[in-house]
Parts: sequence; structure tokens; C-alpha cells
Amino acid sequence: IGCLLLLDLRLRLSSPRDTPVDDAGSIMLYSPKPIAIMLAADTIDRSRAKKGDGGQTGSRQDAGRYSHMRCVGNLEHIEAIEGRTCVFENICHEPSSDEFIFYSRRNESVPLLYDHRRGEQRRLRWRKAGGDEIDADFATLSKFVSYKHRNTWSAVVHESPLPPDYSLLKGTFALSAPFVPTNLGHVAWDEAFPLLVAMAQLGVYTPALNILRTHRCEELSLRTNSSTLVCNKFAHAFLSPLTGAQPLDSPPRLQTLPDLAAAHPRSTLCFERLLVGGSFDAFNSEALNVGKEPLLALFRHRVLAWHAIDPTAVPSRHQILLVRKQGRRAIANFAKVEAFVRARFEHVAKVVVTDYSSLTMREQLQIVASSTIAISPCGGISMILPFLPEGAYAILLNYLLGADEPRRHGECEGCSWSMEAELWRHVRHVNKMYYQVWDASDFSRSGPGRDSSVRVKPPRLARLIEAALEEMQPR
Repeated sequence: IGCLLLLDLRLRLSSPRDTPVDDAGSIMLYSPKPIAIMLAADTIDRSRAKKGDGGQTGSRQDAGRYSHMRCVGNLEHIEAIEGRTCVFENICHEPSSDEFIFYSRRNESVPLLYDHRRGEQRRLRWRKAGGDEIDADFATLSKFVSYKHRNTWSAVVHESPLPPDYSLLKGTFALSAPFVPTNLGHVAWDEAFPLLVAMAQLGVYTPALNILRTHRCEELSLRTNSSTLVCNKFAHAFLSPLTGAQPLDSPPRLQTLPDLAAAHPRSTLCFERLLVGGSFDAFNSEALNVGKEPLLALFRHRVLAWHAIDPTAVPSRHQILLVRKQGRRAIANFAKVEAFVRARFEHVAKVVVTDYSSLTMREQLQIVASSTIAISPCGGISMILPFLPEGAYAILLNYLLGADEPRRHGECEGCSWSMEAELWRHVRHVNKMYYQVWDASDFSRSGPGRDSSVRVKPPRLARLIEAALEEMQPR
């Protein structure tokens, strides 16, 4: 029976437009069929003629198939692309020009955007060279930072039906751009998770998303071959679970748009549904995470299940995970801390020490999903901890800004601050505890700083562990 229920759920979610919306979960994830009422051939033309608009009775300007879009986010200012998320239907890619083409009806087509100053817009790209006031694309494919190129997206608008010789790609596709491809936190939460969010926001959730990356790991400016391997490892671990392909069947790298074009060299490629844009700033903008708690839980479920780890499993024995990190933001006196934790708590819990480097992603996720308490430095290395089990505790090391360091997250002078707090505050199934830091005695010889190593005081850490163990007793 359980298998049948799972199959029923997969079928329901894979066919959003053909399945009745009849329960709360379904309503959250996909939309029912939209309004589709056929007009008589000359209805609009006769209406225009009565108004003196010069319509020609008997002709249908909308014959044929056209593109369509639905969006969430700001459609009232051309340049407000942050968080603008859209699903396009019947939009095409022309391989010879490497352009996306939106096929629009002529004359009184629905505006694609309404700008507060510039009025109705029926374009998806603006260029000064073409006489526009600004240079702007329609959507972003990655987060913005001043020191790094950001991938944006636009399309050319043609006032005509789709060409007769196109190839229609069925299903839902999504464009995805690597941001920091060797950082687990950015791949998981700034690239993969936004794709799941976009599906839910626009009602096109599917267990089989076709992800098109803008670049292969091999094409990125990575310093070493090992960096390329890590790039593919993280992409495979967190993006592939959204595709629905089984781990053994899924290729080590995801398909790119050039790959897709190469597979169809002689025709215009049109997409039944194409997701573009999203919210890509999970670690800097808490506003983007508000209300996404259920989707964070869903993403955790999808990733763990894809790696053949039961996402609903509850540990029956305590396991304390102690994370060793090299370089910046490490635990400066790690050997002392490990010895203390083992001596103090090994009689009630299995103590596991790891730096993750020698483990496969499945092994990493398995250790995390089996732990009841995790102690970790902040930064990217801690961003696997949202995969802890329901009710687990994460003890996260804080940082203290040094003199003259920029305040990027609202930090205050002399305040103990938690990194990635903008996301952590909305991970509902994990209890957060913070090892706070207050002065130079809490740091290595380099002193306080955003990236400084922390000198952990074992008695203070013990109090947090003991409190967590007490709270996890049966209620």
C-alpha cells in the first residue's frame, strides 16, 4: 500500500495541469488548469470595428501557437530583477543565434512588464545601443556580489506564432547558473534550493525537473582539477535529486543548454515549460527565507531520499558529530576539545569526528542524518547540517568582528554573531545553539575576526551539550 501511495503522489506531482487539486499539499505545489475559453474567429475584430479601431472582420490574428509567461516578483520596474521568478510556456531557443525567443501576438498583446516611469513594456531586453535608457536583462540566474560576474537572462520578442519547424521539449526545464560551485552551502542553498522554491511558487512542482546549467564545471575558472571534481560532486549531490533520475543512472554532471542544442542541431528548440529567475541570496537576505520553512523541509526530504537515506528516520541512540575544519574559522584547540568531548560524553553518545573530505556525499549525509548533536565551525562547512534529523541540535560557533572589519550582516561592535543566521532562523526541524564569543581569549593568536579560528572553552561547550541531551529526553 505504501508503494502505491508513493506512486500516486509521484504521478500527481508530475502532471500539474492534468491532476485535480484536492488537498492542501497539492494546492501548495502546483496549479490547476488555467482559464482556456475559445473565442469565435471574428469576435475581437468585430469589437475593434465597433470602437473604430480599424479591425478587419473575419481574420484571426492569434491563429497558431504563442509563448506565454507567469511570474512572481516585481513586474513594475525593469531593473528590479532580484526575486523575479517566471515560468515560460512555448518559449524557444534558436541554436544558430544562441537566443531565446518569445513569440508574442501582434498589436494589443498583453504587456510583459509595467514600469513605473516607462509605462507598458512588451520586451524582455533593453539596450542603450538600441535606443533604450538602460542596459537591462529580464531575470537573474544567480546572486549578486560586487566582485563576481552575475549570470542574467533575457529573450528577444517576435510578434508571430512559433515557427512550423520547431521541436517541442515536453516537461519542465529550469536554467541554473553556478555561483560558488566548490562551496557546499552555495550549491545547496543558493542554486539547488531556489529551483525547488521556484517550482512551488509558480505551481509547476515536479519530481523530474530538467535542469540546464549555464556552464559545465569543466568550463569554469577553477584553480585545480580537484576543484573541478568538487564542483561536479556538489552539483550531483544537490541538483540531481531534483531531476528524479536515480543516482546510478544520473550522469556525474548535469546537462547544459549547449548540450541540449547539440542534440537537436537542425531545429528550433521550444520548451513546454521553462523556469527562469529566482531568489538566490539565502545567506544575506532573511526576507527571502521568511515563509519557506516547509520548502526547506521538502528540499531536505528530496535530497536525503535521493541518496537512499530515510528522511523520516529518528535516531534511537545519541551521536555527537564534531566537525574538524582546516584553515580559517577552525576550532583552534581541536585536539583538546575532541579529547574533552570523548571523555565527558562517550558513555552516553557515540562521538564521530570528521572533516568530510574523504567521504562520499552519501556518506556525509548519512553521518549528519544519524547525529543528534552536531558541533561545527560556521561557514560553508556547516551548511550540510540542515540535513540533521528532526529535533536534533546544531551547536554553531559564532564570530566576533575585528577592528575595522565591514559589517555585512548588521553586526554590532563587541557582539557575538552567527554566520548564515539569515537561513538558520528558518530551518524549523533543527534546534540551533550558539557557542558565543566575546573577547580575545575566545580566539587563536590572530585575535577576533570574521574568519578567525575560535579557541573553544570545554566547560562552556559542555553546558550546551548537556542542555541538548536533557531536552531530547522523552516528553
